[in-house]
Amino acid sequence: MDARISNLERDGETRSFAGHGHAALGSAGGFTLMRAVFEPGWRWSVDVAPIAGTPSCQMHHHGYVLSGTMQVRMDDGTEHTIRAGDMFDMPAGHDAWTVGDEPCVALDASSEATRYARTRTAGMPAADDKFMTLVRRGYEAFNAQDMKTLREIMSHDVVQHVPGSSQIAGAYKGIDAVLGYYAKLGELTAGNLRVDLIDVYGDGQGHVTAVHQITASRNGMTLITRGAILFTFLGDRATDLVEMHADLPADDAFWA
Repeated sequence: MDARISNLERDGETRSFAGHGHAALGSAGGFTLMRAVFEPGWRWSVDVAPIAGTPSCQMHHHGYVLSGTMQVRMDDGTEHTIRAGDMFDMPAGHDAWTVGDEPCVALDASSEATRYARTRTAGMPAADDKFMTLVRRGYEAFNAQDMKTLREIMSHDVVQHVPGSSQIAGAYKGIDAVLGYYAKLGELTAGNLRVDLIDVYGDGQGHVTAVHQITASRNGMTLITRGAILFTFLGDRATDLVEMHADLPADDAFWA
């Protein structure tokens, strides 16, 4: 495999906001990076919303602030301040604006950065289909231990397939068995397990692949690993979930 090298400023794509700044998007092989300059006075709902065509920013950002300060308000009213030196994982559904007289300059390495400030033609559907939206909702419910919502998303005869040879491996058949599996994960990690959604892909026909990162600790060991789940939907309910792991042997060792 050949090395791929590119220069963000020379080879990247520049996307201008409606006002108060711009973003440069570049790639080197499978790595994509956006460097955005949010000038004083910039606000997403004023300077990017006309381009995105959505009432709030629907991008999930993973980034790092090089300089300046930004205030972020989630759709539920929660606010966060990010400053120079801060790393951030900012879920979709927010407004944001610069604070002070210094531009806020940030790097965004999320896979969704390719969609930021990209014009969508009139009438074009949102990037997420209804099944992708349900998967995002499911991940939020899992981390919030919201069993009611998970029951609404999955069918009564849902099956979750967990590969490997550890104590959690196997096929969990039925909604109660699947939720019992989730409870077992919580028990084994004393409730510290978290599954953060990285990206979602769908075919519009009821198949969705979700890529995530798992963070947990147990018995003095810490696990940081990536994986994916292939969801199959029938109607508006998930009927089949197939787990896939980036390093199954290491994951098995953690759960042994």
